[in-house]
Amino acid sequence: MMKEFKDLTIEWVRGHQDDDDETNINDRPLPVRLNIQCDLAAKECLKNCMKPKKRAPPLEGAKATLYLGTNMVTAEMSEQIHYAAEAPAMMKHIQDHLRRTNETVQEINWRIIGRAKKRLKLHESIRIMKMMYGWLNIGTQKQKMGQIDVCPCCGKETETQHHLYTCTNDIMRQTLKESIATAKTKLVKQGIPSDIYNEFIEQICLATHAEHPDNTYTVDKHRMNEIRDNNHALEKKHFLKAFYISSGQEH
Repeated sequence: MMKEFKDLTIEWVRGHQDDDDETNINDRPLPVRLNIQCDLAAKECLKNCMKPKKRAPPLEGAKATLYLGTNMVTAEMSEQIHYAAEAPAMMKHIQDHLRRTNETVQEINWRIIGRAKKRLKLHESIRIMKMMYGWLNIGTQKQKMGQIDVCPCCGKETETQHHLYTCTNDIMRQTLKESIATAKTKLVKQGIPSDIYNEFIEQICLATHAEHPDNTYTVDKHRMNEIRDNNHALEKKHFLKAFYISSGQEH
């Protein structure tokens, strides 16, 4: 391209500038507007699972091109090949076991979950997988074996995974409070934008009947309603599974 357009200059444009402030996109420089519009188009493509109907032509000068279906693979080839070989059967198993539609299973970012689990110790990874797939040794599991299923802490309700986070026992509530604070601290250290982690924590607090750890935090009701509308199909326990991973706490 540089040989064909001799007067072409390369300019670096910092990405995600629309996350920094509320400046209208039309008031930004052209390169920034184009960058933002490309980001939005990419997110829309990912959200709607838009796949190419035919293979794109090989890149000029490439000695070999790898295609998986109609997708051209240009990075992380080993991981992509492994995923293509193993994922279909695993997705079918997960879909049947969790009783979820194929669309729901496909929307989950399994690669991110895998990368997060690689940083965990073995016992932490196992515990989280049990949480994700409903295999924790709690009342609902004991009930299947004819054992007592009542929560041993409060003695009032059947011990489900959701009940672990709503149990009224004082020790359980204190542990929950500390874990929410820990999760927030980790999200802050990871550089997650405040409006995102605060709304995530707010969802956890609503699901667990807990107070937000930041007393000064004010809920943007319009933004919260928008998020809830976009996630109307998510059950409370799915937010709690994400919280379980982000807090890294054993409950």
